[in-house]
Amino acid sequence: MAKNTYIGAGTTLSSNYYMRNFYVSNRNARTPSKRKDIDNSELALADGMALRRAIKQLVSLKFDDEKDSDIRNSVKAFIDTFNNTLDSTSDSTDHALNRSMKQLKSIAQEYASDLDKIGITVNSDGTLTRRDTLFTTASLSKFEKLFSSGSDFIQRTSACAKRIERRSDALSVTEKHQKLLENTSNQTGSTVDTTAVAQLISDSTDLDTLLNTGIGQNVNVVL
Repeated sequence: MAKNTYIGAGTTLSSNYYMRNFYVSNRNARTPSKRKDIDNSELALADGMALRRAIKQLVSLKFDDEKDSDIRNSVKAFIDTFNNTLDSTSDSTDHALNRSMKQLKSIAQEYASDLDKIGITVNSDGTLTRRDTLFTTASLSKFEKLFSSGSDFIQRTSACAKRIERRSDALSVTEKHQKLLENTSNQTGSTVDTTAVAQLISDSTDLDTLLNTGIGQNVNVVL
């Protein structure tokens, strides 16, 4: 029988806990030493998915004193996930991912003043740095302004994360298709599984169509 773990009402969850939860689809992607061994499209996909989970976690929280530590630890994990996403999309040669990366940087710069008020510095490269002295003492109302469900900052960041997830998923499908063709071409006398190849191409095409027609680009996204 499977065992379920229940978290008590008074339990405080660490930022590491949240990072593990955000990167549940690819645990290695949250570890700096292991990220370098992951293909870029796969890494961008893991980061995009993790960033969306981070946002979903934040907007689900009630911004009151009872959740103080959970809110700050969730934001700590959000910062690391945001920076990871910038890293993987910056390294990509794909124009769509680069465009989403620039949009993330632009959003962070636009809200640099509000982020600064809770102890988060927006660096020149768009990454975020936490200043613990202010971060641990800033009022929760200032956190709510940035990270609640009605926040323009969080909605626009979520839209970018969604586009990154979709695009990197399409790239990953294409790469698998290419590898499949390479493997079959290297096997003398082998028969190509045309059904599998067709499905991979179809998946990639459908995702690209969604992206290129603008679907999923609205700010008000469903998390």
